[in-house]
Amino acid sequence: MIPQRMIDEVRQSSDIVDIVSDYVRLNPSGRHFKALSPFTQEKTPSFIVSPDKQIYKCFSSGKGGNVFTFIMEMEKVTFPEAVEMLAKRAGVDTSKYQLQKAQQEDKQESNQHETLRWAARLFHQTLESDAGRAAYAYLVGKRGLEASTIRKFGLGFAPEAWEFLLDAARRDNIPVEQLTALGLVTRHRERNSLYDTFRNRIIFPILTVGGQVAGFGGRTLSNDPQTPKYINSPESAIFEKSKLLYGMHAAKNDIRKQETAILVEGYMDVIAMHQAGVTNTVASSGTALTRYQAKILKRYTSRVLFLYDGDNAGKKSMLAGIDILLSEGLTPWVVLLPGGDDPDSFIRNYGKEAFLEELESEKSSFQDFQLRCYRDAGLMENPDTASKAISAMTKSIALIADPVQKELYLEELSKKLDLSRQTLRKVMASSNDDRAPRYESRGPSQQKSSPEVKADNRPISVAERTFLEALLESTFYGNEVLDFAASHESMFTLEHPAARAIFTHLVERFREMDDKEGHIDITSEISSLGLEEARNIALDILFRLPVSETNLPSPQEAAQHARRCLSHFLVAVKTIVLEPLQRQKQDILNRLNSTSEKPEEKKLFAQLHDINNQLREMEQEVDESIRGILGE
Repeated sequence: MIPQRMIDEVRQSSDIVDIVSDYVRLNPSGRHFKALSPFTQEKTPSFIVSPDKQIYKCFSSGKGGNVFTFIMEMEKVTFPEAVEMLAKRAGVDTSKYQLQKAQQEDKQESNQHETLRWAARLFHQTLESDAGRAAYAYLVGKRGLEASTIRKFGLGFAPEAWEFLLDAARRDNIPVEQLTALGLVTRHRERNSLYDTFRNRIIFPILTVGGQVAGFGGRTLSNDPQTPKYINSPESAIFEKSKLLYGMHAAKNDIRKQETAILVEGYMDVIAMHQAGVTNTVASSGTALTRYQAKILKRYTSRVLFLYDGDNAGKKSMLAGIDILLSEGLTPWVVLLPGGDDPDSFIRNYGKEAFLEELESEKSSFQDFQLRCYRDAGLMENPDTASKAISAMTKSIALIADPVQKELYLEELSKKLDLSRQTLRKVMASSNDDRAPRYESRGPSQQKSSPEVKADNRPISVAERTFLEALLESTFYGNEVLDFAASHESMFTLEHPAARAIFTHLVERFREMDDKEGHIDITSEISSLGLEEARNIALDILFRLPVSETNLPSPQEAAQHARRCLSHFLVAVKTIVLEPLQRQKQDILNRLNSTSEKPEEKKLFAQLHDINNQLREMEQEVDESIRGILGE
């Protein structure tokens, strides 16, 4: 991993006009330079370099980027190799970064892991002391845990005191700043004082596959409905919940032996299963299954048995998780426990033998589970909703890499639905662009892939282009728009894959910034987009924006520009938020115009009434949000 500071120095030391001039003959053209494209055979120059923005754009090939991507294109080298080549050309000493960075990171990470181990020991000792008597009684008496199980998973207890951990850290010479960085203590903003994050909670140490403590989960013993039932360590370089599976350190060998991983939702489910002897169980810890977690599972098995709660939320999570597992080459199976039980409660109520019998008798293929869910939801009762459900099932099959497996699942679905395989293949081919996989890896922004989506030949809509223009332009004047976008990400439904890739990439990069007041390097971020189509669209927008990085306005002018960008952005947001409902309304109107059957008309008029109400309510809500944000 190349240190970001080194990348920044190399980029700032390299002038794109000088770099490109080594490969093509540049001619001045206003504020830009023009040349014949180095990527295509052309007679009229369409290759443009912007010295202000330090980017290039080739309008004949659609390619564009910054100095790094240009060298990668011309020399056919990787990003690290391009950085090294440009560093040598600019006379930047890269060894100082690499050695210093490696030493600092190794020392810091080692110290943090030691602090986490210290905290885990302290919590466990507290659980087994007089201070933890009530918590221990709860685990043994109410949850049915044995002493050996408590020790195996290192369970602990955090007393209700505000400075229990702080006082112990001072006594044991543990740096307070480390406790803060790891989220073990929290700073009170108003009082500017520190207090323990975990109080009056059962503590579940969360370990890496290798058995190192990465963070903690805490279950409250309070009956106060305002108190969150579970809290976790905050995200950090060491603790990334989406990259961890609870209990994996204890389950990995048995998963490999039994060639199956059982995936449950919560900490107590894992612990109860292991105590019952079902030791190939891990948990996604209350989060939706991620690609990274699926990759971990694939190291040990090719089969995963979902055992989530049978409520709507659990079913929805399993439906989404099925596609993630399939895209990683894993075969999903599903078990739904009866009566609203979870694995922990079922084992306590009925015992291990009954539980194992239930697992075997109720196990169903992912395809049977999908069909059951869609039928239970009433989606298979009419052609319109059934078509969408069948499309979703064919998309899942399309994710299977093995051609033989794919054909067998298609044949099985054909029999279950009484539809020809030819029809299902057409459905699969026409709708296989909405469930694109995502990379979960992290690193310097220039080395990180954006959401991996397929190219889309459709043009980007005016609303989405306006949305992106305001977003990109705003980055030259501050982070107000990015901050709003990151805080309200769930509001946005961007239809075009490239628009989604641009938006998601910038929001993720903003969240990763340590200094939220700092300036995001938009040209570098655009050049690092993994999807070529997204990179080209963003560069085209950036080229046309009337901004200059070398002649930034005064602070007062920047604030005015930022406000204008936010206003334009929010107008585009309103259009995008309302667009899906507008499309639904138009679809209903089209169907009304094409039917003469009274029952169908009555049903459609009722749907139209509902959608109009939704539109009014949504429009009012968005308008109120916009007025609040703009202070009107």
